[in-house]
Amino acid sequence: MVRVILVGDEQPALDLLEKLLITIGNIEIVGMFTKPDEAINKLLQERINVVFLDIEMSGSNGIEAAKHIKAIDPGIDVVFVTAYHHYAVEAFELNVIDYVLKPTTAERLSKTIARITLKQSAGKPEKFKKERQTRKSQFICFGRFEWIRDANAELTFPVKWRTSKERELMAYLVHHRNTFVTKEKILEDIWPNLNMEKGTRFLHTCIYKIRRKIASDGDNYKLEFHNNCYRLETRGRESDVAEFERVITSGEMVITPDSIGEFAKIANLYKSNYLEEDGFAWARQAQEKFKSDYIELMRRMADYYLSVQNYRAAEHCLRSTLLQNPFLDDINERMLRIYAKMGDRLSMQQHYERFTKLLQEELGTTPLKSTVQLFSELYYGDDNDDESKA
Repeated sequence: MVRVILVGDEQPALDLLEKLLITIGNIEIVGMFTKPDEAINKLLQERINVVFLDIEMSGSNGIEAAKHIKAIDPGIDVVFVTAYHHYAVEAFELNVIDYVLKPTTAERLSKTIARITLKQSAGKPEKFKKERQTRKSQFICFGRFEWIRDANAELTFPVKWRTSKERELMAYLVHHRNTFVTKEKILEDIWPNLNMEKGTRFLHTCIYKIRRKIASDGDNYKLEFHNNCYRLETRGRESDVAEFERVITSGEMVITPDSIGEFAKIANLYKSNYLEEDGFAWARQAQEKFKSDYIELMRRMADYYLSVQNYRAAEHCLRSTLLQNPFLDDINERMLRIYAKMGDRLSMQQHYERFTKLLQEELGTTPLKSTVQLFSELYYGDDNDDESKA
């Protein structure tokens, strides 16, 4: 089925064109528009194969509209339907698929549709289409944003982006997944230095390219537009951050022998801070939140490992925490206790000295009195401190 929209400034001419196309068959008229801007908005909302476009319209120019359409998506076929033959050379320079002179006949239009259908049938084989529909992709948000195609395959490759802003917009939509965000908010966050008209043009171009990537991927993503808002619907756990949130926000972060494996798996998703390598200003608040959540997860996992006397695993959790924030007094004190439990006085001394030096060089201060006292007790006193203090 060929999905078509019709654009011209005379409604009777559009009605006639619609009737002629319907008689040919295998055509779905998705919309008719008397203003090119309205047609372009439709292109951004739905996948369209062909635009039948008049050239001379009051207040508008079909050649310029075609350039805009091709800029949004070079894969859209444009058919000019006009009473003027002298635009033909300029039209075909835009790589339009046909140039139809008025008065139009069903016989002439059938040739146009045949050409379009032949071009479509020369696309990817059916076997590839079926394979594509079963692929599953994943968004990576901890560290650098990536969209990984066919995530279940042995070899995976990230989606390639034509521009950095197209990639940033996709990261932004994933960040706000399943939530509508106004167009104005998107422009403010991603194109803050552009005026509304220019920013909107860039937004429309990026939206359309993202829609095409989603359509070619075969996953269950849906990019919606409603009441001047956009939303990426994901319907599942298609990202590392979604999996992380599922556990962290469950309200019951009680770690047991049965659940420690799942918590360890979730912790391993946190390769680096949220979108840290991209430096997106709009992600900073979420970045701090996820860092705080990760630190709390590591605390709880360390407590569990201490309770089962797996001191090496507890040490690993606390070291991971200190990589995120080396100034946490309670974590540094726990490290001293762990080394005491392990009977590793050298590591205890080295850790205390590194912490003391760090505080002095970075903050111009010294450890808390409680930390100094704890080190003194553990290093010079009874190493077998009551385990409940750990």
